[in-house]
Amino acid sequence: MTSPAPTPSPGAPGSDIPAVSVTPGGLATTTLTVRNDSDIVEAYGLEVVGECAAWATVEPARVSLYPGTSETVTIRLEPPRSPEVRAGELPLAVRVLPTEHPEAVRVPESTVRVEEFRQLRAEIAPRRRRGWLRGRYRLALRNEGNSPVTLGFTPAQPGEELRFTVKPAEQKLEPGESAEVGLRARIGKPVWFGAPVIWPFTVTVAETAEPDAALPEPADTIRTPLDAEFVQIPVFPKWLLAVLAALVALLLAWFTLVRPAVRSAAKEAADEVVQQRPTPGGDEQSGQGTGAGGTRPGAGSGGGAGTQPGTDGGDGTGTETGP
Repeated sequence: MTSPAPTPSPGAPGSDIPAVSVTPGGLATTTLTVRNDSDIVEAYGLEVVGECAAWATVEPARVSLYPGTSETVTIRLEPPRSPEVRAGELPLAVRVLPTEHPEAVRVPESTVRVEEFRQLRAEIAPRRRRGWLRGRYRLALRNEGNSPVTLGFTPAQPGEELRFTVKPAEQKLEPGESAEVGLRARIGKPVWFGAPVIWPFTVTVAETAEPDAALPEPADTIRTPLDAEFVQIPVFPKWLLAVLAALVALLLAWFTLVRPAVRSAAKEAADEVVQQRPTPGGDEQSGQGTGAGGTRPGAGSGGGAGTQPGTDGGDGTGTETGP
């Protein structure tokens, strides 16, 4: 004949709360048996104390027992999916307080194993960057899981025209910790003229720790792709190319049409000025002929002497009347 297993009671020094595992965001239960070893009817209040008290309850929270009887209560564990609930083993304690004999209070204890969960919030800003040869981006990271993680970064671009630099190359985050990582994208050749060129790329944020080959990879292993674009703008804008084309057209029009016409008009004007201007030799000859053929004052037209002053009938022109 076997003896029954010992039943934990507030009057006994020990307790038998089975250990339990729970995943944050989930539900797990365990039990506690309360026994009344006194000789009176006793009521017991039950309350979870310690680190698990914020997300653990006892149902029912109060029991009344006759002498020599017992009752099993349920302990519900519902930890939130938060980085504040760290992964690992936590103590679980329930305070059993008798109403009639409060000095006989007992606190049975056990252990709760909180399972790991991984959750990362990652953003890249800005999503689109414009530049001639390079663009700078910022990765904002926050570990919203309940265990430390070490992250690595893998940029990729189809065609591999872009070159990337990530500083730091790895980032370790404790639960609830945030950090920023710098990313630079660079291309080797500029675009001189034309339309902007769009280069899409992806940055994958993932855990760098190697998984155990003997164990399956957890479903919540961090692997977060972030999409972004680098818009390579031309060195010279399109309107400048149009302006240069207009200037070239104006220069061609000047040399082919306007300039020959201006030179022809200027040459004609210069020829007219030269024709209208008298030559110095022609003026001198004209003066000499006028002096030789001119009538000298006082000379007669017939070769006679001029009329003397005071002569009657004379008009002073040098003309003399014959006898």
